[in-house]
Amino acid sequence: MNDPRRHHYNPEFYLGEWAGPDDLVCEIKKAHDKVEPRRKSPKATGFQRDLYRTVGVPEEQYVEKNFMSRLDNDAARALQKILSGDGTEWSGDERTAWTMFILSLLFRNPENVTLIRDLGRQLWEQGMSALEADYAARRLPTYPETFDGYVALTKPAAAEIGASNLLMKIIANERIGRTFFHMDWTRHVLKNSKFQLLTSDRPIIMPLGLGDPRAFIVLPVSPTVVFVAAHNRGFADWLATQKHTELAKRFNKAVVCQARKFVWGTHDSRLEFVRRHIGTAPDRTIITEAQKQEALAAARGEHENPARSRSNRPDPPAGAFRATQEQSRNKTARLFVLVALTLFIAGIIVWGSLLYTGAVS
Repeated sequence: MNDPRRHHYNPEFYLGEWAGPDDLVCEIKKAHDKVEPRRKSPKATGFQRDLYRTVGVPEEQYVEKNFMSRLDNDAARALQKILSGDGTEWSGDERTAWTMFILSLLFRNPENVTLIRDLGRQLWEQGMSALEADYAARRLPTYPETFDGYVALTKPAAAEIGASNLLMKIIANERIGRTFFHMDWTRHVLKNSKFQLLTSDRPIIMPLGLGDPRAFIVLPVSPTVVFVAAHNRGFADWLATQKHTELAKRFNKAVVCQARKFVWGTHDSRLEFVRRHIGTAPDRTIITEAQKQEALAAARGEHENPARSRSNRPDPPAGAFRATQEQSRNKTARLFVLVALTLFIAGIIVWGSLLYTGAVS
């Protein structure tokens, strides 16, 4: 069986909810200053070839086969629970699956995957460069004479592996996952709207950081249904009092303005609306230049900027530093423990931007 090469950032099971009687969706694509519609199979849109590929390892498609595909399969079952109106309590597994899917939509698009991978590589390279100066003092007689030789002997694709691991850890981050997991979840059927809901390559509506008690998330999950998560149950109650057409207009404008390249619907009746609004909002910033530089400084072993507020950073998991201290007693492991911590730091910084920074509205 061939490895999967089409890596969907808008999964087939999700886009399939917009399929018409011909089993196709209307893909509205912005390219070369033109915005044009085409009928496409959900399988043939919303993907990039080898997007999650890890170059230089025997199983290059590991992220797609063992992480993204499993995530999407579990989320597909959760989506059917939402669409069916199943009012039974969510199981822990169902809630976890949907949590990971929602959070993945923030990071799995091509632009953010490239940013995260580039950061992971830079962290690895700078961390290794900083550690190279100590290699001679730690080298055992059986080790290669040079630090580069040692790295090449152990993990030739270490930077690529680190970048892939960073992407998966960001999506599966327990702190943010726990925050979303415990929000109030509801679905809203806009059956009386004059307009169908659209979706896009930036489908998450999240105008406030999740650390704000007023924060909420809206995701269109079909032409007539939105999923809503909020800290305050009053938000869902307020939505229930609003006119369906007005809500559809508001949600459609958000997902279209946020879109970078693609908008999807059942048909092209909203083509002119899409042409006016696609890409007019700035993209969500998942890491600022200052945060990037802080992560790189940490990778080099430099001291943290004391001006940065500790209240704006998630706490490390219990035992993280204790485990690191125990591993560091072994000189051969110490080199890679310190570099692994730089990846951990990067995850903290990226997710901190979601907790405390407002997103596109």
